[in-house]
Amino acid sequence: MMTSEVLSRPDRKRLEVTRRITEAAAALFIERGASSVSMDEVAVRADVARRTLFNYFESKDALLFAVAAPVLEEAVRLVRLAMAGETVGLGSVFGVCYTLHATFGGRLRLLYAFELAESDRLAALHTEYMVAFAALVERAVGAGQARLVGRLIYRNFVPLLQALEREPDGERRFMAGMQGLVAGVLAG
Repeated sequence: MMTSEVLSRPDRKRLEVTRRITEAAAALFIERGASSVSMDEVAVRADVARRTLFNYFESKDALLFAVAAPVLEEAVRLVRLAMAGETVGLGSVFGVCYTLHATFGGRLRLLYAFELAESDRLAALHTEYMVAFAALVERAVGAGQARLVGRLIYRNFVPLLQALEREPDGERRFMAGMQGLVAGVLAG
């Protein structure tokens, strides 16, 4: 049986402060966009001193990266995993979307909430995700409609999942809703 290492009190405190800061920043970035949020506002929301905030994150870019990179990294990983499948259909694309929402919940809105020009590192990671996502969609629907379908899915999956998250059988409803949305657009 493996035992987990017990963290020292200073380490636990550091983890707790980091969590408070990143949660406060994520909430503010989602509410108003990263460019409209100051580090002072993050410090106030996290209930830490400005100096403490800068001890943990030397810049807003570093904080933005800490908040958004895990979402984008997992998105890239899931898309690549789906691409490795023998057959890829819209169900594979919707499965990636559903898993991302199940993992990150409201934080997934960060995909839409920040301006990538603020961070070269995030811009590169976001581009990697978008290229992989586009390739997955293209493999699922073919090259002719991939751009339209990809944009449709990307812009709608988070709001739809948020609307269905407390509904019984939400995953099935999400899959059916997205399938209907895509089918309607492709038919028209």
